[in-house]
Amino acid sequence: MTAGIIGGVMGIGGGVVLVPLLIKFFKIEQHKAHGTSLTIVFFIALSGAILYILRGDINWLLVAEIAAGSICGAVIGARLMLKIPRKRLRLGFGFFALFLALWMFLKPLLLGG
Repeated sequence: MTAGIIGGVMGIGGGVVLVPLLIKFFKIEQHKAHGTSLTIVFFIALSGAILYILRGDINWLLVAEIAAGSICGAVIGARLMLKIPRKRLRLGFGFFALFLALWMFLKPLLLGG
């Protein structure tokens, strides 16, 4: 529930929250944590999307355009992830999370937004 609340309020992917939690507290191996996170995030996103659909706040043309590429990218990304050694995957995930944190912090300062 925490990942859903944080993801919904902050607009971040739940995986950024879930993967570390699954590894640390549930002692799940890195690759399984990523796969498990994707499945959980699907249901988190679905429940949030239902609320936006009910309000009429969905641009369906944009959804179709972005979904086509995103689905292909997810399949390719999942296959690539399975070939990455656990240590490198953990390191890459950590750097990505740090990059996102820095970007979110520095973007308003650098771009005035």
